[in-house]
Amino acid sequence: MSGAPAYRTKGAARPGRNKVLEIEGLSVHFDLSGGRLLAVRGLSLALAEGRTMGLVGESGCGKSVTAHSILRLIRPPGVIASGRVEYSGRDLLSLDEDEMASIRGGEIAMIFQEPMTSLNPVLTIGYQITETLRTHMGLGTKVARRRAIELLDSVGIGDPARRISAYPHELSGGMRQRVMIAMSLAASPSLLIADEPTTALDVTIQAQILDLLLRLQRERGMSLLLITHDLGVVANVADDVTIMYAGEIVESATVKGLFESPLHPYTKGLFKAIPRIGKRVKRLSTIPGVVPAFTPPPVGCAFYPRCYKAAAECLRGPIPLSSARGHAVRCIRV
Repeated sequence: MSGAPAYRTKGAARPGRNKVLEIEGLSVHFDLSGGRLLAVRGLSLALAEGRTMGLVGESGCGKSVTAHSILRLIRPPGVIASGRVEYSGRDLLSLDEDEMASIRGGEIAMIFQEPMTSLNPVLTIGYQITETLRTHMGLGTKVARRRAIELLDSVGIGDPARRISAYPHELSGGMRQRVMIAMSLAASPSLLIADEPTTALDVTIQAQILDLLLRLQRERGMSLLLITHDLGVVANVADDVTIMYAGEIVESATVKGLFESPLHPYTKGLFKAIPRIGKRVKRLSTIPGVVPAFTPPPVGCAFYPRCYKAAAECLRGPIPLSSARGHAVRCIRV
């Protein structure tokens, strides 16, 4: 696509990879005073071993709810209404809480977008990392401390033997995020979920954190699910891309396929809204309207009110994900 962000390939596609995560028909709703909010509706996706998937969309589209559902972190009034979340052959939604606790933070780890609210302000970062090591790896106090220092060093924190005694408020935003990455890697997870991990950071630190995640992923062979609203981040990090809108997947493809030829009108609108270096315009392109609140659920295409290709046929019933030019796309007018 002319003028789209340049994507950096991570190497040739890796055929024959096993699926480390497979979600089928996931639906999540929130029972609020104003009615039922359908946050995720029949979502299905698969992430292969060792690959990075970018999950992209506007705020409120269901990205973070999807991520929290994988680890069963949805709390009332939220309800995981249906679906399967299969990790390495186990349906996470059917495990008891003890089994889930052993996976959460161990085999599957998560980096949240604001480390200051994720780290305990009254405990040193060393204590918080060693607690993870003791819980999931069964290490003794001295061994866990040595391992914590090694982890801090691996994520680029200088003088880790001294920093391990620091409290979160004594560190910069970028350093706190590195601590969160160190904590998430403590138990050597096979799947890492990163929910907007660079949102609160300036551009230079964002690039450093993303490069760090890529390096660690390559070294450890992890799968990475990256939640973001930034197509520029996806261009530099992901192998595959899934675009969400209003609780549904509207398009899914490889990074190369999506950036060279986006198909869904919503995806095209996202690309058009990206500022172009060296191209002066009086006003940036926007997608008219707002993401709908689903109370009650929509009929037909959820993007219909904002779509430049909208037609009467788009409202006759649910629009399925269909295969088109190597993409999965939820549009009958492609």
